[in-house]
Amino acid sequence: MARPNWNYVRIDVNMPGHPKIAGLSAAAKWTLVELWCWCGNYLTDGFVPEASWERIGTQRDRAAILAAGLAEQADGGYRMHDYLEHQRSRAEVDEKRSQRSEAGKRSAASRARTRASPLRVVEDSLNGSATSR
Repeated sequence: MARPNWNYVRIDVNMPGHPKIAGLSAAAKWTLVELWCWCGNYLTDGFVPEASWERIGTQRDRAAILAAGLAEQADGGYRMHDYLEHQRSRAEVDEKRSQRSEAGKRSAASRARTRASPLRVVEDSLNGSATSR
């Protein structure tokens, strides 16, 4: 089974009707979603470097996003407005990855101990030290 994609961004179901977004074209709305996805994929905490900004959507759509106040120009690129109020930060994602990694290591170690010596389970039960499972 393929590894699930744990990267995601949150999009509120009320987003299409929000006053800042309602006036955008469908293409500009999609560009906004692509920008959020780019930030989520690269864990930039809402920052989009100039080169990436220029590759996503059209100049017209990006200008509409800026005019609506959904992004601001910053040194070297653009910052998505209030990104961290709605999305996970790099630190949060890293912490969750670390937790999953540790849980996986503990699970693998437990399986390895169980598989390592089936005879040990029999010996333990003969010695009266088996635990209920």
